[in-house]
Amino acid sequence: MRIFVTLIVILLLGAQTSDAQESRIALVKVLEGSAFTVQGGERKEVTVGQQIFRQDIVETASGTVGLTFRDGSRISVGPNSRIVFKEFQYSPNEGKLAFLINLVKGTMHYISGVIAKLAPESVKIQTPAATVAVRGTRLLIKVGDD
Repeated sequence: MRIFVTLIVILLLGAQTSDAQESRIALVKVLEGSAFTVQGGERKEVTVGQQIFRQDIVETASGTVGLTFRDGSRISVGPNSRIVFKEFQYSPNEGKLAFLINLVKGTMHYISGVIAKLAPESVKIQTPAATVAVRGTRLLIKVGDD
């Protein structure tokens, strides 16, 4: 009976680890100036090496942030920006590919990764005015006042 219970616990912990890995979408690779994340309603300063999760929000004040996603996509978020990471799936063996972010304000430079190569229709960037379907490898977007 103890072995059975131990196996159940190990399987449950493995499933939780897999879920946590699935929700991790990117790492902060570069940071200049000040920037913040909002994770689960909690606002904290961004640090290099910090993980970004699905549904996180990144806000920059005077700073800039460079992120690298699990599929190799990269974005640079400019000063006075706000971006929401709405959906990200990267399981190519299972055919689950999605990249959806919302640039609420500011500037963002996007360089595509594997998701855009395997399923270009799965990469979308929302702005207050439109949703951009990314078909190329690079894109620069500015939202807000000039």
